[in-house]
Amino acid sequence: MNILLISPYFSPAVGGVETHLTDLCKYLVSKKHQVFVRTYKAMGVKNRGETEEEGKFLKIHRFWWPDFNLIFKLEKYPVLKFLYLFTGLFFDCFIFMIKNSKKIDVIQSHGFIAAMMGVILGKLFNKRVVINTHVGFRFNKGFMTEIIKWTLLNSDKILVLTTGIKKSLVNLGIPEKKIDIYHYWVDQRIFKRQKNGKEKLGWKDKFIVLFVGRLIEVKGVKKIFDLAKVLKDMRFVIIGLGPLAHQLKQKSSSYKNVEFVGKIDNENLPLYYSAADILLIPSQLIEQEYGEGIPRVMIEALSCGLPVISTKSGAISDIFSDRIGILVEDDIESMRKAIEKFYKNKIYYQIIAENCRRYALNHFSINNAHIIEESLFWFLKKFL
Repeated sequence: MNILLISPYFSPAVGGVETHLTDLCKYLVSKKHQVFVRTYKAMGVKNRGETEEEGKFLKIHRFWWPDFNLIFKLEKYPVLKFLYLFTGLFFDCFIFMIKNSKKIDVIQSHGFIAAMMGVILGKLFNKRVVINTHVGFRFNKGFMTEIIKWTLLNSDKILVLTTGIKKSLVNLGIPEKKIDIYHYWVDQRIFKRQKNGKEKLGWKDKFIVLFVGRLIEVKGVKKIFDLAKVLKDMRFVIIGLGPLAHQLKQKSSSYKNVEFVGKIDNENLPLYYSAADILLIPSQLIEQEYGEGIPRVMIEALSCGLPVISTKSGAISDIFSDRIGILVEDDIESMRKAIEKFYKNKIYYQIIAENCRRYALNHFSINNAHIIEESLFWFLKKFL
């Protein structure tokens, strides 16, 4: 099967969606599907990636588009951000389809901006369209909600991360039969607990609270410094890239119990998860059009046996369990109490830690990739 995969976000940009798409492409290629990726040159990072990458079953084209960190600066202006991310990539995909439409069996769009591109292209070139969403949305009355509704109604299949997101789309007026639920996955052979992690990283006899993620305001990473002030017996470690990186690195140098690591390649993260004691996801609970999906870092951490403390941001609460950690409010006191509960109660900590790997194997294995593949094959079975 020949698939046109559209996403504004792709490697070498850093983030859960980008890593998921890399995994998805590897899976589809392993099944000998031909995948054509159309994306932007990575934004918000120094290495924007090669314009062309080509393998036997995978062809990636990264379209140049001005950066200037606009992807972060326009976060508070959803209409402008939509226009910024839509315009260039739609043009690129339109030209691609003029030349190659006969090769394409199905268009797979990732995120609502790519979804609109896919739906318009699907109508112009008579192609089936599958939409993969990666976040939870709050639908209020307004122009953008009507645009999203039109886009979803004119797609052929929609994949969402949780039952809560599915319910919100049904309430919006999207037919339930059009919506399937999928989850991210990680390679459980890579993401597993490593021995002597603390010794290898020089963290022996230290209680490590780990943050891994994009270094932007909405991820709540600045709360780590407030926590470090009141939890002086613990060490807080920050891993990630983003516009706040320089500021966080400078600030951490004035704290004895905060370590700024910066970027770590994905394949090296299992060592850090294995050496840590808690993964902290302090994402902000704010009124915006979208919320956190299912953070990939949570899946990676659980696979390595690491308990999680997270705010109730976005779709996290839909798949979270008190068997793997603690959900907290978006305030320092709630986070402090949760961290201290793990720190002071060794038996409780051990019980939760033992549950994590098992939970990840049951919920976030490669079997989740089959759901995406079946959503693509469904069209071939129905229409060909």
